[in-house]
Amino acid sequence: MRRIIGVFLSLLVIVGLTTACGKKDDVLDNKTIVEEAAENSEKWPRTFLDAKGNKVVIEKKPEKIVSLWYSYPEILVALDEMPIGTTECEFLTSLNYLKDIKGMDSLVELGDKLAPNIEKIVELEPDLILATSNHEAIYSTLTKIAPVIILDREAFYNDWTLGVRTFGEILGKEEEAELVIASIMEKIENGREKLKHIDGETIALIKTWDGKSYYVESSKDPSYIYTFDEKKGLGLTPDEEFVKMGGENISMEGLSKIKADHIFLEADISLNESILKDLEKNSVWNSLEAVKNGNVYFLDISAITGGPLATEYGIESIINALSK
Repeated sequence: MRRIIGVFLSLLVIVGLTTACGKKDDVLDNKTIVEEAAENSEKWPRTFLDAKGNKVVIEKKPEKIVSLWYSYPEILVALDEMPIGTTECEFLTSLNYLKDIKGMDSLVELGDKLAPNIEKIVELEPDLILATSNHEAIYSTLTKIAPVIILDREAFYNDWTLGVRTFGEILGKEEEAELVIASIMEKIENGREKLKHIDGETIALIKTWDGKSYYVESSKDPSYIYTFDEKKGLGLTPDEEFVKMGGENISMEGLSKIKADHIFLEADISLNESILKDLEKNSVWNSLEAVKNGNVYFLDISAITGGPLATEYGIESIINALSK
């Protein structure tokens, strides 16, 4: 009998301990939830001073964001955010680094970046609208739909890190923004080491839409800072003639002046085969040093937006091409 009572008491103790542990776990889980909720609540509401000096109050974390400028979605995606609608959808979904991202194909098209479709915006019932100074004429209309933040798109183009940090501030993702920047800068630093074997060899960036007309990219263009800048980029050496002709539209004959060891031909990557096929028949093209040495590489037009993903794409493309 005593043995039975002893066993019974032992079971009660075990059950009690198990129950106590269960309650403790519940308390810890609840505590975590409360702490997370408190942390999130500390971020909202927040007031953001936009590019025009407007104080925009954001009551809670935006969940339904509308972008009126085509380069903003790239920054949002870099921070793991997806707008519900944007202008220039067709262009965005053609970009190499965006076309396969989940959710891009479900974005609502809002039309031209300079004249977005107001009715479509109203239908989406956004809780935040991201605009530019180009939209000042419709600003008062937009503010009746949702809070509107006017951003300096040119400043973002001149410094891709500014766009990332600004969006981090708007979305309460300051830490995530710094991680995105650090990751890309690390790739740049690693790339410098990886490309030391071509120190002194020269580079030229040429853009073409059809393989017949050409535009010489400026080595000072902010969207290519990752190519030539010694601190913020890969520190590659630009060809002298390429620098002189930067920002010019030139003919094939004009291209013959460029003596670069390596040429990056920027074009719609889907056209690379047809463009190269035509170029192979051109004697001027075949006389270029880079062509004769097999040092011509395609760089998808995706690299021109000046955003974080364009920068990352450009870095990776250039490093991969020059490491072969």
